[in-house]
Amino acid sequence: MNLWLSPHGIWYYRKVTTLPCGRRKEIKKSLHTRDKLTARAAVATLLACVRSRPKPIQLPAAPHEQSVAQPMTPATKPRAPLLSVLSDRYQKEKALSWAPKERKNQKNYLGSFIEAIGDKPAAGYSKADVVKFKEGLLNSGKSPATINKYLQKLSLLFSWLANHQEGIVNHFAGLKLQRVKETKARSGYTMEERQRFIQWAKRQEPYRRWIALLGLYTGARANEICQLYADDVVLVDNIWCIKVQSGRPDQKLKTDNSKRLIPIHSAVLEAGFLAFVQGRVGGRLFVELPHRQDGYSHLWGQWFSRNRPVPKDFHSLRHTVATILKDKGIPLQFAAAILGHTNGAISYDRYGGGVAVEKLQAAIEAAL
Repeated sequence: MNLWLSPHGIWYYRKVTTLPCGRRKEIKKSLHTRDKLTARAAVATLLACVRSRPKPIQLPAAPHEQSVAQPMTPATKPRAPLLSVLSDRYQKEKALSWAPKERKNQKNYLGSFIEAIGDKPAAGYSKADVVKFKEGLLNSGKSPATINKYLQKLSLLFSWLANHQEGIVNHFAGLKLQRVKETKARSGYTMEERQRFIQWAKRQEPYRRWIALLGLYTGARANEICQLYADDVVLVDNIWCIKVQSGRPDQKLKTDNSKRLIPIHSAVLEAGFLAFVQGRVGGRLFVELPHRQDGYSHLWGQWFSRNRPVPKDFHSLRHTVATILKDKGIPLQFAAAILGHTNGAISYDRYGGGVAVEKLQAAIEAAL
């Protein structure tokens, strides 16, 4: 029935025809539904309307009419390029400075607007179109932060278009939602929740157990843990540490300050972590996780969101460690060295945070 499902889950009617010149042409029409049965019914109705449409009757021209000179038709004004074409130009230019993950996200953000409102010349969109798109985002269940990302990326696109073409207005300007601090989503784990988390982690298969416990006892980011190699577990001054670095092509850091040594908490060592590391010598610690454009943590994040023991995300563990270090009176430079933050002091902003690992170990053991 020539149905086509878009990456965003919307069904389209799709037909490929061959023009007289031999070139293939693809026709797509959105059916505005995510339900396949509804889409089939819509196509059937569409085809029935086309078949029943009366064809105009061509009458032969009278002899005297054939000799009458036809008036010259004015040259048609060239049509303005569609937003999809302009969006491709914008992304091609900006991709020079975008990371692969950002290029993928941008394509999704900009494509969602075209899919929801339709593809037309950039000057043809009204304020009502933009407000309608925003209302769709509000009804989608997305968080305020995610909605703002869509609005911000589209605002940047239309600002770029306004600088490159006449008559284009950025209707997205001023539409961002007022930021609301999502305290519940990123609040730290309570003592009871941490205990529940530990018991849950011990029941998981080994590689998931160690990712979870390292997150709880180091505050490291998910990808910092998931990309570790066995030789990133090192003995420094007789203290076992994990080395967060970007020493290999498949490793990356969020910032320069992320490069650091984190002493491994005694609870993790006593649970048998070093034996696990020994079994992975010569390669990655968590070979079960494949590499994606954004690193190794993609599948871990999906699995954790479905199986987490409490309704808080994995990054909240990082927030938990930061909060505990602060509440326990751990000096700022110590906390910054553990978490990979800058503290504004040049003497501390270098590999390892400029703090001896035995002091970091003492801070971690005392606080966690």
